[in-house]
Amino acid sequence: MDPVSLAGLALAVVGTLDLCLKYGKEVVTICQKQSHIDKEIDDMILTIQGLWIKTELQLHSLKALWDTLPAPLQDHYAAALARLQNKSLTAWKSLESVTSWNGEIPHVERKAESRMSIHKVKVIYLRKHIKHAVKDLEDWQGRFDPSWYLITRIAKPDVDRQLKVNDDAPENPSIRRLARMREAIKELSADDQSGKSIFVDRKLINKEISQIPRSNTFISAYSETGRKILLDQTQYPFDTSMQRVRPYVRDLARLLLNVDPMTFGLLKCEGVIEVHDEKDAIIQFEFIFEIPSQLSSPTTLRHLLMQEFRCPLNQRIQLAKQLARSVMFVHTAGFVHKNIRPETIIIFPDGANIIGPSFLTGFERIRPADAPTDHYGDLNWDRNIYRHPARQGLWPEELFKMQHDIYSLGVCLLEIALWTSFVRQDGNGITPWSELDLTDALADKDHRRGASVIKRHLVALAKDKLPCFIGDKYTDLTVSCLMCLDKGDQNTFGSEAELRDKDGIIVGVRYIEKVSFNLPCGIL
Repeated sequence: MDPVSLAGLALAVVGTLDLCLKYGKEVVTICQKQSHIDKEIDDMILTIQGLWIKTELQLHSLKALWDTLPAPLQDHYAAALARLQNKSLTAWKSLESVTSWNGEIPHVERKAESRMSIHKVKVIYLRKHIKHAVKDLEDWQGRFDPSWYLITRIAKPDVDRQLKVNDDAPENPSIRRLARMREAIKELSADDQSGKSIFVDRKLINKEISQIPRSNTFISAYSETGRKILLDQTQYPFDTSMQRVRPYVRDLARLLLNVDPMTFGLLKCEGVIEVHDEKDAIIQFEFIFEIPSQLSSPTTLRHLLMQEFRCPLNQRIQLAKQLARSVMFVHTAGFVHKNIRPETIIIFPDGANIIGPSFLTGFERIRPADAPTDHYGDLNWDRNIYRHPARQGLWPEELFKMQHDIYSLGVCLLEIALWTSFVRQDGNGITPWSELDLTDALADKDHRRGASVIKRHLVALAKDKLPCFIGDKYTDLTVSCLMCLDKGDQNTFGSEAELRDKDGIIVGVRYIEKVSFNLPCGIL
């Protein structure tokens, strides 16, 4: 974008920001004046006040940071702010209309509620419009928050200075969290020996462990307090230099120390254990993950799919959102996961719902996106169906990149929508779901050709089954993820060259826009 266009965009955005702040304050003020007339309204007023405090602080920070943001992020935020302006203006007008009724109900409302007093009618319409305003602001926050954390990737001192200025407000947890994450990212690979080490002694953890069904994650507890935790072990190849990957594990653990589990679908890491062999050599690592309060009885998505429990559509969509958010954060932090599949998605029940909060685990071979990688693979078909064709087999032909994780996400989104396990178990071991029709592809001695056939089957299955199961938007998103490395117009994420930038911002923005705007209800 040329300098004149950039200047024009900046002026337009400042105006939009000011209008968002104006309309938002007006909405909150109107709501506050309606307190104590109805308990349900009072509860919604508290909710919208809390949402607005966070939104207002983020808008002020965005205004101050604007000149430091790269162009793709500016374009993304400009569109987000335009949506917020429209939503807040609509909320303001509708609430002002209802609160202006002084002794007389407008004709349309009077006809519908002719037998009620004006007070009762007013309460009904206030509930309706405040509820709508709360939902709009929650929806907007759900879309905005993931891109907010892309600011962690901008390598400019001005960003840190501005965040420090805005970090003083005690009611500003999102900015404090963002600042802590930036500090953690700056420390990555710095080999800083100061402060408390993230590595802890195995003796702090009970020896008794129990494996979560169909996963590489275990339930254990601290020896002293008995507090339950999860242990998630890496699975680096046997000849991997542990000294080379130790910083990868350390850096991810530092980042996960500062996550909000319910926001990003990733568990808080409380430390890392070095796993030794009989000769006291380090052979793997174990992440210690906190189990959020009030949660218990974790299981895996694979276990639920194989049990064939019936699951309502809204719960499946929520699960898809949580998974997409988890992947986004891993990439925002500059890492690739390399192992996204139902066995690495931990789910806690929520009362009567079989699907409550879910979290991405299984960091078996985690590494930074720009770190050296390898061509190691395996012939496990039940893992390979979640891998892009170029990443299948003993010696995958392509090095791993973020888009390979997005492909894996697409396979999981397809499985979640159909709510059936692609991996079945019987007396003969594990077999593919019959409708995948993978027999010939798995038997093909040319692994790349067979893998490409599997990918075509998955894309065809998504296009054929998902529209009537879950709608066009979810279908388009799933297909986009499965085709994110294809050449040509069918790849709506963009070419590899288009997604490449120094801070990893472009791929993050493209991912957020594609995923958040295509999941039903629009919340990432």
